[in-house]
Amino acid sequence: MKRIVPLALSALLVACATPHNHYDPLEPVNRPIYEFNNAIDKAALKPLAQGWHDYVPHPVQYGVRNFFGNIDDLFGIPAALLQGKATPASRSFARVLVNTTAGLAGLIDVASTLPIEKQDEDLGQTLGYWGIPTGPYLMVPFYGPLTVRDSAEPISRFAWGPIDYIDPLGGQIAYYSTYLVSARADLLPLDAAIAEALDPYAFIRDAYLQRRWYKVHDGNPPHPLALSDDMDEQDEAPAQTETGNQPAQ
Repeated sequence: MKRIVPLALSALLVACATPHNHYDPLEPVNRPIYEFNNAIDKAALKPLAQGWHDYVPHPVQYGVRNFFGNIDDLFGIPAALLQGKATPASRSFARVLVNTTAGLAGLIDVASTLPIEKQDEDLGQTLGYWGIPTGPYLMVPFYGPLTVRDSAEPISRFAWGPIDYIDPLGGQIAYYSTYLVSARADLLPLDAAIAEALDPYAFIRDAYLQRRWYKVHDGNPPHPLALSDDMDEQDEAPAQTETGNQPAQ
């Protein structure tokens, strides 16, 4: 009992010292979902990803990563066009064309050797570019961090992605399973930083929001993202960029 009281007081002090994140009004719901996802990850997904990283031949890993990267390029074309970004759209189109043909359905990233630089556009960024607010931060079961605005990308991929052309249920399960294991393997280097965080949930949330803020503004945000209520700067108002457009977080 003597040990429990100091620990409880320490936890209370940490909670009081942690600024409230105004993007996360659903935190009381999100945290249990995070714990659920984390339990699933520890029990199944992370061991599978570690096995994939350790035992699957590297050419196979690269081929799978390139295949899904080619799909990213495909969905990046309309996302760039809707932002009026002709150059990124044309580069993504060229990458899809080259990698789908010479790269054997995207298994080989031939475009990067030419070089045709990989772009990084999605529909969530497009909505942010046109001033649509993020909406609440969400921790989605079996998926992970997201915002209402950024949900446009996974929804569009589910509706119009390659899964539509895979008829057997077993093929669809294999497609998503391979994607999840490969994507989780790419995140293994981040596990140590998350484990050392005082509050892993808040660490992941804030890192996600900062990254999306950075991407919406093409790597040149007008000011740091104001994550907590006690910070002076607000980020919902559109900010003038070098190109004269007005994206908003």
